[in-house]
Amino acid sequence: MTANDYFHGVSNDGIETDELSELIADGKMDTPLKEMDSHWEEVMRLAERYGFISQAYGGAAIVTTNHAYLEANGPKELARRLRMQNVEIG
Repeated sequence: MTANDYFHGVSNDGIETDELSELIADGKMDTPLKEMDSHWEEVMRLAERYGFISQAYGGAAIVTTNHAYLEANGPKELARRLRMQNVEIG
């Protein structure tokens, strides 16, 4: 199932319901969430390898494509970021 497959909206009784939120709150999604989180290191290795990390701290990261970073910050800042992450180019 995808996150969108869980009911979210107003039930026939007029009660706002969020099935996924309720399952998360009850701890019934702990195993699937842990499985998804187990891929974090893999994701971060790829993001680091290709220079996508703009900022990272405490289990959170802001990632962006190099092209978008270039458009927003210019060539000097992109070069600085790529050097800081020691990205292999080419």
